Amino acid sequence: MKLSVKNGRNNKIHIFLNDEYSLTVDSEYWYTSAWCAKKEIDEDEFEELKEEIENRRAWNSALDLLSIRSHSEKELIMKLRRKYSQSSAELAARKAVELGLLDDMAFAEMYARELIERKKYGLVRVKNELRLKGISSQIAESVISSLDIDAKESIINLIERKYARKLSDEKGKRSVIAALQRMGYSYSDIVSALRQFAELDENEEW
Repeated sequence: MKLSVKNGRNNKIHIFLNDEYSLTVDSEYWYTSAWCAKKEIDEDEFEELKEEIENRRAWNSALDLLSIRSHSEKELIMKLRRKYSQSSAELAARKAVELGLLDDMAFAEMYARELIERKKYGLVRVKNELRLKGISSQIAESVISSLDIDAKESIINLIERKYARKLSDEKGKRSVIAALQRMGYSYSDIVSALRQFAELDENEEW
């Protein structure tokens, strides 16, 4: 097949096979690759070229995503898979790890702190959220165990800010307990904090 190119806008190179448009790449890639010297290409070479171009696009997309915020490795791969093949997504993620742009432990530590400080989540919810981001159980457990959080104090602060008015009846109390459990706090810590907050009789049943 005849291979030819035309310059496009914004440093783009349009690739043609037998004078029919096929692909677009960036000029930096094209003029630094061996492909730019070729005038003929067979089917296998064309598939190789397409794979290289997809890998490059996946890598550029990975850099764009990581420039916005940190990601876990699995999260980055899942986002890249929306546009690229599994192999291209995984290759881009591995390259980011090798270059120190992707670090699941550092991400997990940062994200856990953010969930605790901004969303006031308890450790159970934090662990679940880490797993949803693709963090391994081992890393999640390590991060959780390193956190020094006073759950009861956190619950009392939440009650003062959000839930105090709902504690006037049993239905409201049950609603508050359920909300705090969804935020990742244990039932025992919630009851202890409620008793301290409301100066309840220690024998009162919840």
